[in-house]
Amino acid sequence: MAGPPHSTCHPPLLVDTEQLHSPFRLQEGKVGLVGNELCNVLYRQRLSKSAAYSVQDEMLCAGDFSTGKAICQGDSGGPLVCELPTAWVLVGLASWGFDCRHPIYPSVFTRVGYFSDWIHEIQMLTPPPDPTSAPQTPFPGQHLSTASSSGHPAALVPPQTWLLLLCAFRDPQ
Repeated sequence: MAGPPHSTCHPPLLVDTEQLHSPFRLQEGKVGLVGNELCNVLYRQRLSKSAAYSVQDEMLCAGDFSTGKAICQGDSGGPLVCELPTAWVLVGLASWGFDCRHPIYPSVFTRVGYFSDWIHEIQMLTPPPDPTSAPQTPFPGQHLSTASSSGHPAALVPPQTWLLLLCAFRDPQ
C-alpha cells in the first residue's frame, strides 16, 4: 500500500545541521508522496543522468519542496506513516536521500507494501511469542517518553518497532 495519491504522510525527522548535533527529541514533518518517475528525473538531473541512485518498484519517494522537509543522516529505518480515513498506515521505512539542506530532493523509503507477501510468509513460519519470556523491566537507558506535536500524545519507540507492529497486527488472509 502506497497511500492514496496526494496523501499527506509523516516521517520522523532528525534535524542534522551544523548548529544542531544529534537531536534529543524525535521530530516529524508533513511530506507528500512523489511518483517514482518524477523522483528518478530529479535524481538523474543532479547526478548527470547516472542510474546509480535509481528509485525502483520496491521504493517510494516522499518530500515537501516548499518546506524542505526530508530525512537526514540518522533517520534510516524510521517510519513513513500516512493517514487514511480510518487509520494511520505504515507505508515506508526511511532508506536514503541526498543531504537534507536546500535544494531538497525527495527522500527515498522502502515500500513496505511491496514486501507484504514476504512478511506474511515469515509470520506463518514464526511461532507466536511466549508472553512469559518478555523482560519484566525496561532495558537500561530505554524508557518511553511522550510527545505531543498536535495535541495528541504519542509514545516514542525505536523505529524497528514499527516493522514488528506491522507484522504482528497484519490480518492473515
